[in-house]
Amino acid sequence: MIRLERKTEETVGLDIGTYSVKIASIKKEAMGNVLSSYNIKRLALSDKTVKLELLIDEALKELDLKPANVNLSVSGANVIVRFINLPKMNREQLENALTFEAEKYIPFDINEVIMDFLILGDAPEPGQMRVLLAAARRDLVDSRLKIMEKLNIPVSLIDIDSFAMFNAFTEANKGLTEEGRALINLGYSQTNVLISVGEMPCFMRQIQIGGKDITEAVSKARTVTFDEAEEMKLRGDEADREAIKQATFSVLEDLIREIQLSFGYFDNRFGKSVSEIYCCGGVLYQAGVTEFLAERTGLQVKAWNPAKGMKVAEHLSLEDIDILGPQLAVSIGLALRG
Repeated sequence: MIRLERKTEETVGLDIGTYSVKIASIKKEAMGNVLSSYNIKRLALSDKTVKLELLIDEALKELDLKPANVNLSVSGANVIVRFINLPKMNREQLENALTFEAEKYIPFDINEVIMDFLILGDAPEPGQMRVLLAAARRDLVDSRLKIMEKLNIPVSLIDIDSFAMFNAFTEANKGLTEEGRALINLGYSQTNVLISVGEMPCFMRQIQIGGKDITEAVSKARTVTFDEAEEMKLRGDEADREAIKQATFSVLEDLIREIQLSFGYFDNRFGKSVSEIYCCGGVLYQAGVTEFLAERTGLQVKAWNPAKGMKVAEHLSLEDIDILGPQLAVSIGLALRG
């Protein structure tokens, strides 16, 4: 997490995805955190010339929101997260050590990345500690900052999607038991998997399978263009329902194989199994997804709405939040950073 500016009483989280831009605003009030506004603006997938700053500006104006600053996140192939064990040392010593050691863990030119780290606590081995190391390509971070610079909105911090999502989850689920649980964000271009024990993240992986693969499968099955297949998914007409269902499940089969590999690695590394799965993200809109995941993994799978149970502003529709909430995990988690 890269912190750049100071906190404010109302915090805005901005999740810039490949399918949509999602905004959540949270006010810090005496009664606690209150979801004061949110917006989701879909990108025109066939329009390669869309200017993100214009879409973000439009989304903010629709909310009559003029933030003093925003919290952003990054993800994708240009973001690397590693959980490593190192000899015990203080933060200053670790910072100096990683200047020389980071190349062992990061597959990018060390001069072209922005790094951050977090000491997670003692490792099982004597004299060792667990460290979370995160790095993002500098050009990715710079591109996000330039967008906000064009809008004249300072950036308070930059996080990673999975950790912003995890922040929303732990905020909504205080006192988690020391079980292994997986938090899965089923997104458009990728699926983010974070496995934790209690409130401690232990493993994170980005799997390059998502909603776009379902759209491609629908396109092939129905012999239509990609954009037409995307519209079919959104309409959900009865005539198309079976084709969409079969396309969704065929893609989920591939995804489940990758998820189970991740679970196996976690089990071998920590001697603890994943006991339950929480899912969020846009792919949850496809019928039967959680049931299919539960059947194939043999685990309890719950659809997770990060806005469920939150205090919300009176003008917001609880019915709409029930529907759209699973898409807001990252933006709400960012806004909760304060």
